[in-house]
Amino acid sequence: MQGHSLRYGEQVMLPTATNVQLRVLAASTGVCYPISLHPSELTVANLRRHLAGSVPPQDQILLLGPPYKVPRDSTLRSEDILSSLRLGDEEDGYCYTPTSSASVQTSMSTASRRCTLSTTERTGARRLFLFSKQALSESAPDPPPCTLEPMSLKLPTEPDPSPVSSLSPSTSSPLHQALQVYEQRFMLHLCRGRALADGADLRISACQKCVAEQSVMARALRAAVSNLSDHRNNATRAMTEFAAEFQSKTSRHADILGSFEGLMSSLAEEKLHPALISTANRSGRRLDTLLDTVPVERERAWAGQCRTAHSRLLSLYKELDSSFSQIGGSVAWEQEAKGDMAAEEEITKLTAEVEGDAMDIRTGQVERFDQLTKYHGEVAGVVMNVISGGNSASVTASEVGTTQSQTTQHNAQAAFSVLEEMSQASVNILPSMESDDVVLMNLMTKLADSKTRAMRRMRVRLREISIAQSTIQRVLSNLSVLRDALAQHCENILHLEHVAELKPSYKDFLSEIRRRRAYGGAASSLMSMMMERIGAMRVDEVKARERFLRGSGRHLMPAFFEIFAPTLTSPPPLFAPQLPSTVEMDSLPDVGAVADSTTTGESSSSNSITMSGMHGALEGIGGEQSNAISVESGADPGPVSGPSVRIDPDNNDAAAESNTGTATDRDSGNQQEQGLIVSADENCIDEIMGSYDEQQITAEVERKTMAYENATLRQALERMGGKPPRTYIVEAKARDEKKKALEAEEKRQKEIKASNAVLEENASLESKVAELQKELGELAATKLELEAAKLKAEEALKKSVNSSCDKISHSRFEVGDVGLFMPTGRDRGGKRTYLAFHSNCPHRYLETDSIDGTPDYVLGRIVYQEQLVAGPVGSDENPFGLHAGTRFWVLTVEVLKVP
Repeated sequence: MQGHSLRYGEQVMLPTATNVQLRVLAASTGVCYPISLHPSELTVANLRRHLAGSVPPQDQILLLGPPYKVPRDSTLRSEDILSSLRLGDEEDGYCYTPTSSASVQTSMSTASRRCTLSTTERTGARRLFLFSKQALSESAPDPPPCTLEPMSLKLPTEPDPSPVSSLSPSTSSPLHQALQVYEQRFMLHLCRGRALADGADLRISACQKCVAEQSVMARALRAAVSNLSDHRNNATRAMTEFAAEFQSKTSRHADILGSFEGLMSSLAEEKLHPALISTANRSGRRLDTLLDTVPVERERAWAGQCRTAHSRLLSLYKELDSSFSQIGGSVAWEQEAKGDMAAEEEITKLTAEVEGDAMDIRTGQVERFDQLTKYHGEVAGVVMNVISGGNSASVTASEVGTTQSQTTQHNAQAAFSVLEEMSQASVNILPSMESDDVVLMNLMTKLADSKTRAMRRMRVRLREISIAQSTIQRVLSNLSVLRDALAQHCENILHLEHVAELKPSYKDFLSEIRRRRAYGGAASSLMSMMMERIGAMRVDEVKARERFLRGSGRHLMPAFFEIFAPTLTSPPPLFAPQLPSTVEMDSLPDVGAVADSTTTGESSSSNSITMSGMHGALEGIGGEQSNAISVESGADPGPVSGPSVRIDPDNNDAAAESNTGTATDRDSGNQQEQGLIVSADENCIDEIMGSYDEQQITAEVERKTMAYENATLRQALERMGGKPPRTYIVEAKARDEKKKALEAEEKRQKEIKASNAVLEENASLESKVAELQKELGELAATKLELEAAKLKAEEALKKSVNSSCDKISHSRFEVGDVGLFMPTGRDRGGKRTYLAFHSNCPHRYLETDSIDGTPDYVLGRIVYQEQLVAGPVGSDENPFGLHAGTRFWVLTVEVLKVP
C-alpha cells in the first residue's frame, strides 16, 4: 500500500480485518503515513519500501520508543509493541475503526481539545518516527515555507437560483419585480454566508492539522534527543572506565621510564655473589654486577622507543578527551532543553488558541449561517405569498396583519415593510462573518509561520544532534583504537619491568638456590638413612632365617622345601635403590647460608616439634621391623636329625645335605651348625653399633631437613616483604623511643592547653547558659508549630486517602486506574502474593517488585499491566498455581498507601 498523509482526527477504513495498521510520523514535517500490512509481512524492510515515496530507503532512519531505538523485525511483531503503538494512536486522536459521522465529529472534538504533548511516558504509549539522512546533511536546503489552504475564500457574486427567481419578468408587475430583487439580495447573502461557514470549517481543519504536525515534530525531537542521550551516556561510561584504566597504567609506565637510568645505576652498584662470579668465570664470562647480566644498549634503545610511544599515547588521549568534550556539557544540554521546552510551550498555546477561540468563531459562523437561512426562507415566503395573492399573514411572523378583503396593492406595500425590517435585522450578520473569517485567516498565517520556524529549527537541531552522534561514534572508535594501543604498550613496557624488578628478583633467586640446595641435602640424607635401615633389616632377616632353619626347620620333610615353600632356604632379596641424580645439585652454585644465627635458631626452634615427630615416626617403623625380625627362640636346637641347610647371606645358592650319610658328613654338619649358631648369638655388639650409627644418621637427617624448612620459610618471608628478625628488633626499639618522646611532648602540650581551656571555659559559661535558655524557648515554640503542622498533614492525608478510596476500580483494570490488592498466599519462591479486589474480573495479580516488605494490603495506581498464559502447574510459567492455559495479568503499580 502506498503511504499517504493522514489528517488530524481523520478516520481510516481498515483494508482487512487481519492486517496490522501502523502509523509512521515524519520528523521533519510532522506528516503521518498510515501503513497496513499482513502480520507475515510486518518487517522493517517492508516498512522502508512503503515509505520510499517520501524518503529513499537508503536515507531512512526509524526510531521506535520510548525508549527510542532502531526497530527490528522481532520488535515490530511483538504484541506488546503493537498494543503500545495503538495506545499512542489513541492519545493523538487517530482512530482506525469506521464510525458514523456523528461519532467522528465527537472523536475529533474530544481528541483535538487535549494537548498530546502533555502526556507522560507512564501511559506506556509508543510511536514510530521517520528521519531523513538527507535532511541531516549540511548541504540540505532550507525547508519550504508552510502555507495553509484556503488562505483566501472566493465569495459568490451572483445568487443561486430560487423559486422566486424562476418567475418570468414579462408577466410580473414592477412591484413584484422589486420584491424579487429583495429575495435575490437575501439569496446572495445566504450564498456568501454558506461560503464563509464552509471556509471556517476548512480553515479550522487546516489549523488543527498544522498544530498536530507541529506536535509530531516536537515529539520527534524528543525521540532524537533521547536516542542521543543514550549514546552519550554509553560513551561517558566507556570513557570513564577507560580513563581510570589509562591513568593507572600510564602513571606506572611513567615511573618506570622516568627512573630507568636510576635503575641501571642501582644495578651497577649491586655486586653478584662470589659463587656466581666463580661460576661465570668457569664458563668464560665476566659478570661482576647485576648490570652485567642486562643487555644495556638494547634495553636503553627499547626504553627510548617506549618513551616515544608513551608520549604518543598521552597526546592521543588528550585528543580523545578534547573530542569527547565537544559532545557538550551539562550546561549546553540544559540550554538546548530549555529551547525545546519553549518551543513545546508555544505549540501548546497555539493548540489552545485553535481549540478555543477558533472553534468559538466556527460555532459563531454556523449560527450566523443558520440565521441567514432562516431570514431567506421567511423572505421567500413573503414574496411568494404576495405574488400568488395569498394571505401573507398566514406565512409571515411580523406585526403586519392582513385580512381577506385587502387588495394586492396593499399586500405588496405591507410586504415591503416586512422585508425592510428583516433587512435591517440582518444587516450586520454578513460583515461579522467576514470579520471573523479575517481572524481565522490571520490565525492560519500565524500557524503557518510558526510551522515554518519549527521546521527550520528542527533542521538545525537535528543537524546538531547528527553532529553529536557522529562525534560520539568517532570518540568510541578512537577509544577502541587507543585501548588497543595501550594494551600493546603494556606488552612493550613489560621488558622494562623486567629490569625494574631485577634487583628484588635477584634476592629471590639467591633464596631459591639456598632452598633447593637444602632440599637436595635433606633428600639425600633421608635416602641414606632409609638404605641404612633396610640394610640392617636384611641382616636381621638373614639371622632370623638361619635360626629357623637350624631350629624348627631341620625337622621338616623334603616336601616342605620342594613343594610347599621352594624358597624356604633362600636368603632375603637384596634391596639396592638408585639415589636421585646429582646433576642439579652439582650445577647449583653454593651461595652459602644467610649469616643470621638468630633467624636460624628461631627457625630451628619453630621446627623442632615437626622434626621430632618425623624422627619418632621413623623410629617407630624401624623398631617394629627390628622387633619382628630379631625374635630369638629360647629352645635348644639339639642334635641335627633332619636336613641341614646353611645360608650364605652373600650368595643365593643353598645346599641341602641328607642325614643318612657317613659319620664324616655328620661331623661336618655339626661343625657348620655350631659355627652358625655362634654367629647368630654373637650379634649383640653389632646391634649396639648399628643403633649408634642409626642415631647419628637420624640426627643428620633432622639437621638437613630443618635447614631446608628454614630456607623455605625465609624465602616466603622475603617474598612478603619481611626483614631479618634483628632488623625488626632495632626498628621496634627506635619506634618505642620515638613514641615515648612524642607522648611526653603531647602530655606537656595537653597540660598547657588544659590550663588555657579552663580559663576560656569559665569566661564563656555564662554566655552559653544565656544562649541555651534562649534556644530552649525557641525550641518550645517550634515544637508547638510542628505539632500543629502535623495535625494538619494528618487531616490532609486522611482526606486524600478517602478520595482515593472512593475511586478504587473493581470491575475493570486499565493503566491509570487505582486498585486494592489483598494477600492470597505465597508463590513457589516463598514470596507473598497479592490479588486485586474485583467483581467478575479475576486473575489480576500484583507485581511484588512494586512493593517493599509484606504489607496486609496495597493501594496503588496501575502504571503497566502484562497479560500472560499459565503454563503447567508447578512450572515458572505458572507462579500462582492456576490451571494450565488460564490467562492472568501481572500489574505494576505506583504505591499510594500501605498499612
